[in-house]
Amino acid sequence: MPSLPLIDFIRLIRLQNLLVVALTQVLVYYRIILPALDAEGIAGVLRPWKFFELCLVTLAITASGYLVNDLRDVRIDAINHPGKNMVLKMGRSNVQWLFGAIVFVGYLFALLLALRLGERQLLFIFPLAIGMLALYSATLKKIPFLGNFLVALYCAGVPGILVVTERRALATLLEVNPALGTDTLRVCVLFMAFALVATLLRELVKDLEDLRGDQQEGRRTLPVLLGVTTSRRLAIMLGVMVVVSILSPVFLGWPAFMQPPMLICIGLLLVIVLIILGQLARARQQVDYHKLSLQIKILLVGGLGLLIVF
Repeated sequence: MPSLPLIDFIRLIRLQNLLVVALTQVLVYYRIILPALDAEGIAGVLRPWKFFELCLVTLAITASGYLVNDLRDVRIDAINHPGKNMVLKMGRSNVQWLFGAIVFVGYLFALLLALRLGERQLLFIFPLAIGMLALYSATLKKIPFLGNFLVALYCAGVPGILVVTERRALATLLEVNPALGTDTLRVCVLFMAFALVATLLRELVKDLEDLRGDQQEGRRTLPVLLGVTTSRRLAIMLGVMVVVSILSPVFLGWPAFMQPPMLICIGLLLVIVLIILGQLARARQQVDYHKLSLQIKILLVGGLGLLIVF
């Protein structure tokens, strides 16, 4: 594979996004799942090297999704984001080589992990995820809402795969200590729901930002089909759903979420969401939606604060 400049490589694979993915899995496992298992002396299967392998597999899937999306979106990015798509700068063949290398290495780690865990049935997740992200770039992103939902589902699956992998240990925890097991699963499911709804919001805002290019390329996104005003209203509804996902554990009286550090974190997240909703109601230009997209990414990263203070 031809050599690639380091800065261009970092931009191509979205290193900052990959770091957020890795941090999400580290916090969910080492702040939520593992302490609960250790409290009852239950041995999980993901420590320590196996967790690293799973994290690498997740990063490989995510990075490959970015690459195949860039390869498919050269023309439309030239309209919506001139000069931002790295395929033209680095060369299509270079990016294709890199995509193949990441998929190959990722599959090797997925195979190694499945064999070491003795769960070969988990091996299908890697090609399924790669295939779905490729299908998203080729077809599903042209279908209203379906493509957005697939991306949001993948983001929710980043912490979700940890629950699936440790399902037997968590089932034992529920038997030994139902209260602790329930609280652990509650936090995981809550974070997955938050990631799902917040990502849906960001995907819709990105569609509003990319409206001009999507129209020229004949993509049937929600803003193209329903118009900007209706899509903006839907985005506001999704923002309200984000608020509900943040406040739901407080309304339900979950003890872990009633402590001062957690309440402060929840309050800060709510302030961010309210600012986003206010700006969303006033947004009219592409630059407005671009700023909102970045702010929602900050919101998603801020959600990790819930895991830090838990």
